[in-house]
Amino acid sequence: MTVGRFKAIASAAVVLLAGMAEAQVTVQNGVQYATHDGVPLYGDLYLPSSAGPHAAVMFIHGGAWKVGSRSGYASSWGPYLAERGYVVFSIDYRLSTPTTPTWPQALLDCKAALQYLRGSAAALGVDPDRIAVGGDSAGGELSSMLALTQDWPAFANRYPGDAFAAVSTKVEAVIPAYAVFNMAAWWRWTKIGYPTTALEYTSLDELFGGSPSDVPGAYLEASPLEYVRMSATSLGDLALPNDGVDAAWFVTWGMEDPIVPAEEQSIPFVKALRDAGADVTAVGVPNIGHFWFSKSALTGQRGMSPSCTIAPGNFVVCPGATPNDFIAPRLLEFLGNHL
Repeated sequence: MTVGRFKAIASAAVVLLAGMAEAQVTVQNGVQYATHDGVPLYGDLYLPSSAGPHAAVMFIHGGAWKVGSRSGYASSWGPYLAERGYVVFSIDYRLSTPTTPTWPQALLDCKAALQYLRGSAAALGVDPDRIAVGGDSAGGELSSMLALTQDWPAFANRYPGDAFAAVSTKVEAVIPAYAVFNMAAWWRWTKIGYPTTALEYTSLDELFGGSPSDVPGAYLEASPLEYVRMSATSLGDLALPNDGVDAAWFVTWGMEDPIVPAEEQSIPFVKALRDAGADVTAVGVPNIGHFWFSKSALTGQRGMSPSCTIAPGNFVVCPGATPNDFIAPRLLEFLGNHL
């Protein structure tokens, strides 16, 4: 894709963003990366002012696979990482409804976005061999699935009309935040821990079109934990190779999360990754629960405030250092080491 054509399909704005780097970042909103089943799919790009090629991070928003938007990263990791020399691509994907399941379509959309990012690398100033994926909650599950199914034939060429359908979906690093890694376990949790009117209560039933007893294969197929466990070194010759285990992982969660409890999700996943020989950085964040990865500020302060509150829209407001401030130094170190 030429630079001229790329600019033609995006609305571009250059903004001066505050921060340690005082760097100019180009923000291109509404970049169409694919059309699947008649649905146009968009992402927002955050581009450094310095000459590339740059490492890139693609972020996938959360929202129980049924709500949410790529704009969630507009006031957090998008500009923050672009200021520091990373291209950031924050994407939308198809969301489920009570009558329209979106598995595996949501994953296929994310794969197409990754292919677009790599396929457009020259125009975007991206090093195609230095791409990471990440996301929060549902987006953490999808980013983990991208890493654990990269270039698998079962998920390849499902949309042969995509401009970059033949491009690899390989990634070098993965950044899931308070993600769901075991779908059946989280389905059980939603039936115990939520009123029937809660967003989460029906989220997996809508994503898959049924319960674990109705569509057990879908719940298994969408659970990153199952893929990693099949690669455990303790299995010896029975262990299945998986390129996702060769990627570097930065797994983070809130230590007081009642929505996706780390004890059932992130912590067992980290253990499974280590059992499979993966390179894992695990960061539990004290005094906080859910939502914060895409909905708390980056202020440059150190530590973690003991008294953050949840404001309307699930934004996390802290009188001092935020959860993202808490993880930022380690995440930057991780990216510097692995991209």
